[in-house]
Amino acid sequence: MFCVFFKDPAGRLTVGVVDAGVAGLYRRPVTSAGLSRWAWGELHLDGVRLRRRDILARPGKGMDLLREHFAHYRPLVAATALGAAAAACDSVIAHLDTRRKAGFISGTRDNALITLGRAYAQINAAMLAALTAQRLSQAGDERAELWGCAVKAHGVDVAYAAASELAVLAGASGFAADSPLAKGRRDLNGLLYADGIHDSLYRTVGRTLTAGALGPVIRSSGSRLPARSRSRPRPRPGTRRSGEPAARLPAPSPHLARRTRIPPARRPAA
Repeated sequence: MFCVFFKDPAGRLTVGVVDAGVAGLYRRPVTSAGLSRWAWGELHLDGVRLRRRDILARPGKGMDLLREHFAHYRPLVAATALGAAAAACDSVIAHLDTRRKAGFISGTRDNALITLGRAYAQINAAMLAALTAQRLSQAGDERAELWGCAVKAHGVDVAYAAASELAVLAGASGFAADSPLAKGRRDLNGLLYADGIHDSLYRTVGRTLTAGALGPVIRSSGSRLPARSRSRPRPRPGTRRSGEPAARLPAPSPHLARRTRIPPARRPAA
């Protein structure tokens, strides 16, 4: 089944469902550079007829359905891309650890540590934004479309840049044709243009912001964190809460465990 968008006789954008085997529908597959599990290609319709029951929603609601779909879909794409970048980060960390244990390197260099730290921060920050966009979409918030455009473009940009920088730390193995790092970069490269180039998404965000329809960029609504219950005071350091396993604290260092002798206070002379 295919969902097709078209203009009805009244010139309104409408969406309908077409069976993949209907007469007059032709497909031309296209092999993409990356995202090999996705179906790419061109769809040509010649004299395909739609019945009234094949129309989704009402005629003229095509744009509304399209915007609602992408507000939900784009954060998922961003999360998928960031998951691939996180896997690349884990792979590089394991590779460096294996080389260190084998004696090929004495330790991880500062430039590698900086790259890992920066990738970790960027991936997690973008993932939090993707989760926020998904929550806005599920709640039907008016900002869902804005966040979806921004998160998809930014999340995939972050993921592709992180995976590209991390691959260098793996050496030649990170650029082999059968390397998971190389495949991940190819897939992320495909996401750079899937669902439209990012310039168009950023432009949509900028146009929405300059229109002023959504108010300020950052809304200060006060803290939403729940207040601490008065019946449960803050536990002291070293204690465990109910239900938590007892943790063994490491023994203090000998030079820190020395006792300092405090001389007794002298009585004042009579």
